[in-house]
Amino acid sequence: MLLSYQPMNNKIKYRNKVQFQNEKSVDARSGSAFWSIEGNNVQFTWFDVPANTKFSTHRHESEQITYVLEGELFFRSENSIYKLSTGDCILIPGNTDHEVWTGSVPVRAVDAWSPINKLFSNKSNL
Repeated sequence: MLLSYQPMNNKIKYRNKVQFQNEKSVDARSGSAFWSIEGNNVQFTWFDVPANTKFSTHRHESEQITYVLEGELFFRSENSIYKLSTGDCILIPGNTDHEVWTGSVPVRAVDAWSPINKLFSNKSNL
């Protein structure tokens, strides 16, 4: 096991859970803590989202798959509302307007992005 982040063979990236906990960034708009690992075309991001948090209507080039690990997360797109609970997931196509929010409990979720969503990139830390 490697003890620190480093590129392996100039291709494989490895980070352990202690590093992720120590290297979390905070999204200034929502107060959500996150960390990310990314390749050339794909990104995996872990989010800790406080209760009563709202990501106002937005869009991004990236396709987004969100999987809820704990709590409940709400998505609104095209006049439909989706409630995701622990174990639920959703795919948001690229360039699709959507809004996201939490209710009265915090949420822990992971996102997969392609291409990379630079807004949630830790690339400067890699």
